[in-house]
Amino acid sequence: MSDSNISYFEITNEGVSVWWSWILVFWFTVLGWLLVQIVITGPIPELARSADPNLGFQIDKATENMIQQIDFKKVSYFGLIFFFGTLLGLISWSMNRSFKNSYLKSSGFLTGIGVIASFYGLINLFPLMNDAEANTTIIKAIGVSPTIYILFLLVFPASLIALYLGQKYIHQRTILSLHTASPTIRWNRGINAFLVTWLVLGTLSLAGHISGLSVVKANFQAENILLYMILSLALIPLQSATEEIVFRGYLNQWFTHLLKNKWIAFIISSALFASMHLSNPEALKGSEDGVLLLTMSGYFLFGFVACLLVWMDNGLESAIGFHAANNTFAAIFINYEGSVLPVPSLFMAKPNINLDMPIMVIALIIITLVLLSLLGEMERGVMLPIGFCALASQT
Repeated sequence: MSDSNISYFEITNEGVSVWWSWILVFWFTVLGWLLVQIVITGPIPELARSADPNLGFQIDKATENMIQQIDFKKVSYFGLIFFFGTLLGLISWSMNRSFKNSYLKSSGFLTGIGVIASFYGLINLFPLMNDAEANTTIIKAIGVSPTIYILFLLVFPASLIALYLGQKYIHQRTILSLHTASPTIRWNRGINAFLVTWLVLGTLSLAGHISGLSVVKANFQAENILLYMILSLALIPLQSATEEIVFRGYLNQWFTHLLKNKWIAFIISSALFASMHLSNPEALKGSEDGVLLLTMSGYFLFGFVACLLVWMDNGLESAIGFHAANNTFAAIFINYEGSVLPVPSLFMAKPNINLDMPIMVIALIIITLVLLSLLGEMERGVMLPIGFCALASQT
């Protein structure tokens, strides 16, 4: 268990942190996510047909078009690379666990080569079997069926199973050490960050509406709105926590351990976080409107601020609260047309990148400063993991 005076990014000095172990665990995580996604989202097309036959037809048509466009020769080629790379990685890892000394170095090397080959195959397979139109059509189903909404959000926490197993059995570190450097999870940090973020977003949204800068319309009579609000409050924090554990947690620990520089790690993990959202409807719309770079910079800034919160707090608690509050605020209070979560909220707004971006930057600055102030008040006698703070006054 990590000592409270240990930096969150120094926890990786414990357990197993050889180069191939990071690749192997991340590979397990990606595979786990894909498998969980296939299993949990499998019923979505049928559920969509039941809830909205017209939407079900659109999903079937988009899926049919996607299949017709698949290059099966390339799929077979990269599929074989993925299969044999996976096989080599698993066999080598098993050898590494079974034998000592003489086999350890070579099997570790072969594990890394196998996993890299598997990743190469998987990275090339994904765009070949993915289609923006099909994704956008399926996302629409979230707004017509609460059951589909539940399945969509449950994919995220279920995907953590592989990461947790890798953390425990490959890195040989506690699952807690992936969440925080504190001896226990500090729930109050997450709750504080959640409430502060809601307050800031609510205040800025109200100011924008009163000033006439942003136009929102009431949506109180939307079908199933109360049920969607309850589901959002219950499940979105799990989705947000998953993204924080993977991007601000595992990837930041990995890159910091590898590069010995947390700032470069923050930039890389934030860029990866932004790239993960390239298939979102917002990104596709930004590409159509010629403002894709501006749209993606919003995701990057959000991710980088979350990295700062992890650094400030020496753990993921505040970042998770911040992320969960941002997503639930949109899903419950003010959503917008073309959202990746097309659920009914109390108010609806039209996206305006020229207005939304400055407001987001202001919100991020205020949230960071307020949380920094709160952390300074809360931490007495415990190391503040802020670059310009060492130890708070001893009591």
